[in-house]
Amino acid sequence: VRGAQGGNQDNRDILTEVATLRAERAQLMGYANHSSYQLETNMAKTPEKVESFLQEVWEPGLSKAGQELAEMQEIVQEEGHDFIIEQHDWWYYAEKLRQKKYALNEDEVKPYFELDNVRDGAFHVAGKLFGVTFEPLEDVPVWNEVVQPFAVKDSDGSLLGVFMLDYYARDSKRGGAWMSNYRESSSVGGEVIRPIVTNNLNVAVPAKGEPTLLSYDQVETLFHEFGHGLHGLMTQVRYSRFSGTNGTPRDFIEFPSQFMEPYASQPEVLAVYAKHAETGEVIPQQLVDKIIAASTHNQGFKTTAYFAASLLDMSWHNLSPNEAAAVEDATKFEDETMLAYGKPGEIETRYRSPYFSHIFAGGYSSGYYAYLWSEILDADGFTAFKESGDIFDPELAARLKANVYQAGGSRDADELYRAFRGEDPSIGPLLEIRGLN
Repeated sequence: VRGAQGGNQDNRDILTEVATLRAERAQLMGYANHSSYQLETNMAKTPEKVESFLQEVWEPGLSKAGQELAEMQEIVQEEGHDFIIEQHDWWYYAEKLRQKKYALNEDEVKPYFELDNVRDGAFHVAGKLFGVTFEPLEDVPVWNEVVQPFAVKDSDGSLLGVFMLDYYARDSKRGGAWMSNYRESSSVGGEVIRPIVTNNLNVAVPAKGEPTLLSYDQVETLFHEFGHGLHGLMTQVRYSRFSGTNGTPRDFIEFPSQFMEPYASQPEVLAVYAKHAETGEVIPQQLVDKIIAASTHNQGFKTTAYFAASLLDMSWHNLSPNEAAAVEDATKFEDETMLAYGKPGEIETRYRSPYFSHIFAGGYSSGYYAYLWSEILDADGFTAFKESGDIFDPELAARLKANVYQAGGSRDADELYRAFRGEDPSIGPLLEIRGLN
């Protein structure tokens, strides 16, 4: 395991010390452990609520992973082999199972997802939901010639901010996809300052004269980052510290972004943007059905690997100072923790403790669960629109705009969600979307 090879680059004693010091700090501040200290300002509030949520999805995830393993073992036998699938075999046979069940060819899909068309599809969704419009800006300074600047206006024509889209990869740019602010929004002392927001992707530059075609994963990423962008642009909070994504708890901040993702696959939205780069034909529904069906592929593995890491995070940070100081071997502690939760040996935890930088070197201690917590919110929230019979339902959209995209961190996240939804979120839609029910 990386970071657990002995010598001066072995992290195990260091991470045990980190866990102990965090627990001691929490106790000094009146909390039972680091998790209790960290979670008080999150939407989940308590370690018990996080544990309950994790267990609620953990069991269906394990069951689904067992089904996937059995199906892959059948492929091994069909190929005339007699070995038992282990950790290092999983992804190889998962891809074989995907081809067998869905026969989804990426080259067949990509021509329908041209970059500018996909961008316009996202703009269309924002317009239908919130009345927001995007106007190209000319003669404004940009840091690279590929950057696309837009003036963003609200339904009443007022300026919301400037949106800078930087979609292409280049040597001087870090990898990944993200949203950030170049100027924060505020309205203090009578001076209204609107934000300058950017969305970044790392799409490969096509050959000269060729269109920029995206995979469906990249389409969802564009819609996701666009949701973060809207959260930053539409904010109406007075102080910059709480505007947009600022001051928003970690287990809520991904909701406005993930909420946009399912719109990418809705027929009325696809009809606007998913047009063949050569023929102009709208993507056939049968191909869309394949994409949606394939989205639940390998979800048992993905859920189990992710939740194992989340449970490991909570296990380290639920320790009291004495319990943390008593951990003599971090590897043994991790193995015993995973055994107690029933993690199958065929599935590796997404991160092992010695290189789990999210929780020991980043800002995710007692917070790695947050990605899936936000997914509960977006699944539940989008289900409300589906159940209304109109994915752009004006009443729901108005509540979503006022209580989420405009509200930033001005109130507790659970209050904001209830003000939009009218009730607490249900876990059922998440289980359905992931194919775990």
